[in-house]
Amino acid sequence: MRILRVLPICALTLDATLACASSPILDPIFADTFESCRGDPGCWQTVKPAQHDPAWNDARCNDGTPASYEFRPSPTGSDDWVILFQGGGSCDDLTLSCAERGTALTTTTPAADGSWTPITHGGILNTSPDVNPDFHLANLVHFNYCSSDHWSGATAELRANSGTPQCADDDGTCGWQFSGRINASADLASLMRDHGLGDDGTARILFVGTSAGAIGLVANAEAMASALPNARAAGRLHFVVDGGFALEGWDEPNHPIGGSTLTSVDEVADLNRAFWRANFETYCESDRIPQGLDPALCTFGDVYYPYLTSVTDGLGLDVLIQNSTLDAVATSRLHLTDPQDPAREAWRCAMTAALQQVPWLFSSGDVYHTLSVSNTMFDAGPTGGTTYRDLVAAFHNGEPPERVVFDNPPCP
Repeated sequence: MRILRVLPICALTLDATLACASSPILDPIFADTFESCRGDPGCWQTVKPAQHDPAWNDARCNDGTPASYEFRPSPTGSDDWVILFQGGGSCDDLTLSCAERGTALTTTTPAADGSWTPITHGGILNTSPDVNPDFHLANLVHFNYCSSDHWSGATAELRANSGTPQCADDDGTCGWQFSGRINASADLASLMRDHGLGDDGTARILFVGTSAGAIGLVANAEAMASALPNARAAGRLHFVVDGGFALEGWDEPNHPIGGSTLTSVDEVADLNRAFWRANFETYCESDRIPQGLDPALCTFGDVYYPYLTSVTDGLGLDVLIQNSTLDAVATSRLHLTDPQDPAREAWRCAMTAALQQVPWLFSSGDVYHTLSVSNTMFDAGPTGGTTYRDLVAAFHNGEPPERVVFDNPPCP
């Protein structure tokens, strides 16, 4: 059986490493150098929507610099698109300190808006046919994550936090923006207006979210689908949620969450939603609020999944879930790392039960986090069986659903 390589937790919070030389800033609106790599398979254009349209002015990172994405046009004119929501944890000054966020996750990317630079992305965004045979010729897009809010912050209001010690008060005049939802909307609108993403029903569009980006993709799935109604109607719109399926209702004594003293994941979700001034999955929230149900629980997989996929009571979207039943980040944050801890087995079995409802599934009882942006993990799978890479390709191509579950012993 192929072994899934366990990555250090610190590596799991960052879903891709950019290997790009800094480019000279020429023009604040559009920059390109004489030695541009434009046209090379591994050359990407950096786009900062806030610098292109006043309507996108609030699309900004925590520190107020413009949010960005990177775009590699198809070298063959393909109608296939892969759009990835980057992950990288979050902060709430409760379970995770904002002061400890690295600048790479709170500020704009170093490349100038409009510049073309060589960037190395892994897995499903790799431009090598050997690593990524199914998607290397697609239009590839990397939504850069710099809002620390699971892509869910819905306002441009400033919030004082431990990362802004200069702020005397949390009165909206000083602090960070948590504007992930705004950033995602502006990124997509920019792609559609300026960079060739059309909605005439011919494009095949695969949205992928990893880790915090997976939770963010869920939070923005309805907005993405609403912007692409013809692709959706033609069955050419698909969503891959990689490492973003967790359980609501978990509350285990003596197992504090992250660096807090809280043990209830529901309570943490409520506090996160308020701290980020967030909206989680829109359809889910709009259904639950009138019923007096907690909208913050729409961030949990066993709650959001039916809302995303049901054709009668939900959005009817095509969704593939990739999640370990012993996800490395979840078990670390919930202090479930001891193999002898009965709570760890309880979590695994609860995850196993919750994932029974998912027809497109890749899951294992091995300890790992995400697979989509790692060149080696992208090809993970059971020995002699369907790999994750093959499953994603089959999903994108509209083949019958398949569940790939391995190394996950039966539960009582």
